[in-house]
Amino acid sequence: MEKSGADTKTALILDTTVTPEKGRATTPTTAGSAGSSDSSDGTVSQGSTPSSSILRDLAASDGTARQISFGHGTSLQRTQQDIEAAALVVPVLEQQVEHEDRIYWEAFFVNMPMFCGYAALFGLQHEIKSKFNMSDNDIELSRQFGVAVSFLYIFNLIFRFSHNILFGAFGPRARTCIAMVAMMLAMLFIVVPIFIMESYSLYWVYLAYALGGVAVGTFEANFLCCLTPLGPQTKHVAITAIPFGITAVLIGAFAAMGPPFGVPAQTIYLVVAASVFGALLLFVTRIPSSNHSSQKTQGIKQFATQIGQWRQWLPLMWTLPVATAIDMFTLSAFSPGGALYLWDGKSVEILPGMVMNTHDFFVIFNSFNMLGGFLGRFLSYRIRPRHPLLYATLSISGATLVLTKIPILAPLSTFIVMMGDGLIYGTITRRIDAHVPKEFNLIALSFWLFVGDFGSVAGSNLISYIRVWVVGH
Repeated sequence: MEKSGADTKTALILDTTVTPEKGRATTPTTAGSAGSSDSSDGTVSQGSTPSSSILRDLAASDGTARQISFGHGTSLQRTQQDIEAAALVVPVLEQQVEHEDRIYWEAFFVNMPMFCGYAALFGLQHEIKSKFNMSDNDIELSRQFGVAVSFLYIFNLIFRFSHNILFGAFGPRARTCIAMVAMMLAMLFIVVPIFIMESYSLYWVYLAYALGGVAVGTFEANFLCCLTPLGPQTKHVAITAIPFGITAVLIGAFAAMGPPFGVPAQTIYLVVAASVFGALLLFVTRIPSSNHSSQKTQGIKQFATQIGQWRQWLPLMWTLPVATAIDMFTLSAFSPGGALYLWDGKSVEILPGMVMNTHDFFVIFNSFNMLGGFLGRFLSYRIRPRHPLLYATLSISGATLVLTKIPILAPLSTFIVMMGDGLIYGTITRRIDAHVPKEFNLIALSFWLFVGDFGSVAGSNLISYIRVWVVGH
């Protein structure tokens, strides 16, 4: 490197954290730099030094950037070898950026079948109840069945965090596969003992819904964690699959079970199990693994360490799960939840003199459900970020419409609830990726979903009480 008098070409290397939303440095740390200062918006500026600088921002996949500044008059001396070594970082980081820019559309088709299974469990629960010949007017048996179904939400809640302990020997990728196997088993434990062997013990319902809870509770956080290194666009595509997965069952199943097809409910469960198996193969073969630290095996020791380091991640997102708890309460209790029991006859009188088959009614209901969920998730990555509690007002408004028990308003009610759900879900995943350090990505996602599922458990256990309250005995 050439020198001219007191002026020398030097290299100043700054490691800063990048906020993905803004694409700029927010917490710069200088190393031996004279005359440099941090501006209030997180950018780096030179002080009174009259030199010009060449800045190159290298956005790395782990959420950091390295700025290499070549200027004059700084006191930090670097050798030619140091500068050349630093320059070698450039092509590696650029490759990682290109890797993030690719959208893995396969993630959509991995996520969708899992939520088909989730929808089959909560959306077709009345088919199981009918198979047991339980009347909705039998309050005691209905409450027992409601407790069995609530195992979906109870085990979902438990495994939001417990996957870090019980499956601690595995990384997020292996846990995602375990969750898919659990969902397939949940479907099969409904079909074989209850529908084929006609064993009418509630223990089968407890087992199937517990496995479903294990599946969803383990899958969601770990799958999202696997997608984090692939960039926000891939994650956006994946979460958009949720309303399509739910609606594929709720619309497709109700349409298939109604006239003129009359497809039996067990066929729906078997198709869902087969689709989850296909998603498992797609995940293993088409979604690339990552060497990022967040993807490595996270056993009990690391889980406990990250809990102890809560100051580094919890203050950044502790208010977010409150919105999800409200959202999940309205979903499990009203959309569809209690709606399945408010309109549980063979037909529904939409307007005076206008009667519709119940299955056809829920095809329309669930179509609006899907449209609301899709619109909310679509907008969540495209509008200015706001706190998700703002969108919880949509969930509450939609639930209020359900309680009016006016059939013509039911589609609008579920549209509003699901649009709020999509906005809350997408806003939170976007915010966690933007503000929480990536090494804490999995535990932050787990905490968010864990707290949110308290709403699911409360809502599912109140369904029978809501029906009595609204409809009466």
